[in-house]
Amino acid sequence: MFRELFLGMFFGTFTGITPALHVNTLAVVIGNFKIQEFNFVILVFTMGLTHTFLDSIPSTFLGVPEEDTALTVLPAHRLVLKGKALEVINISITASLLSLFLAIPLIPLYSHLVNLYTPSIGKVFVFAMFLILIFTERGIKKISALIIFLLSGILGLLIDYLPLREPYFHIFVGLFGIPTLLQALNSSFEVGDENIEMNKGNFLRFSFLGTFFGMLASLLPTFTSSQAALIGSFISKDERSFLTIAFSANTANFFFSLLNFYFTGRTRNGILVTIKEGYPILSKEELIFLILSSFLVGIIVYIYGLFLARTFGKIIQRLNYKALSICIISGIFLFSFYLDSVLGIAVLVTSSLIGLLAVNLGVKRTNCMGVLMLKIMIK
Repeated sequence: MFRELFLGMFFGTFTGITPALHVNTLAVVIGNFKIQEFNFVILVFTMGLTHTFLDSIPSTFLGVPEEDTALTVLPAHRLVLKGKALEVINISITASLLSLFLAIPLIPLYSHLVNLYTPSIGKVFVFAMFLILIFTERGIKKISALIIFLLSGILGLLIDYLPLREPYFHIFVGLFGIPTLLQALNSSFEVGDENIEMNKGNFLRFSFLGTFFGMLASLLPTFTSSQAALIGSFISKDERSFLTIAFSANTANFFFSLLNFYFTGRTRNGILVTIKEGYPILSKEELIFLILSSFLVGIIVYIYGLFLARTFGKIIQRLNYKALSICIISGIFLFSFYLDSVLGIAVLVTSSLIGLLAVNLGVKRTNCMGVLMLKIMIK
């Protein structure tokens, strides 16, 4: 069992620090190997949990987001350009670890809520967030925000009809990654130190909020980690409080998804889908083992996570940041072409133009979350 635990941490670390490699992809590959049933669950679950701690490293240093980290790219990159890259990573792994412990008192509440979900509840949540997104913009910018929301949403609807292998790679990197990288072309890069410039009480409070939102995200299939972070953007006062909420929500969402699977058999992410295919039912003892293992994994990853970030940062700091950004953009286009040929490039360019339009109109790029929200509202 412990061999699978540490293998899971190793693979989760690999996917976490590797740009554009999603943990779900590797989980499917591992699923093809004959591993003793519950040992397979331990390996894959540990891998996914570890990934949630470390996926902030490529999105922070390189600006390459996944669906769950898309909204964190913007405030994280602002702090990176201020020489606070290591602080962002520290916020990520500390908030992730805290979310595991803060999730424990929420489990009894979760066990009562988990069976109450109906699709209409999810739609109400998303529609409320849509209204908040638009009406928190000032004056004429409400119209600009609506335009960005609708353009993103229409693109989100269209990709369901396109023969794409990885549609959300092109969309989220385009909406959030490419504009950020283009803005950083004339910027310098400093790693800085890892000290979190936030009152400990506030950090704990925002971590709890993120944990609670992550719990909601695991309850509602229409409510993702990115949308949980979206709520956080309305509550947080600055980049650090937003990132604390967002990173806590990401890990809590993954953790509570395991409980959802145990209580209802429903799956809320690719890791749980892979687990269910090979091991459809968990016993109470197995659930307790996975919960306890989560704390062990979280503590270990917390210990070595900053070391990895420092190493990553030192390598990048020796490079020309403008040249690095150009190489990353070129690499993204090459990878997009590799995944889905010319059609992938077309979606990437289209989504990038929408992201850049949001920047030029001066509205929050969170309005680009229409890519997920519009289809939920109308389907």
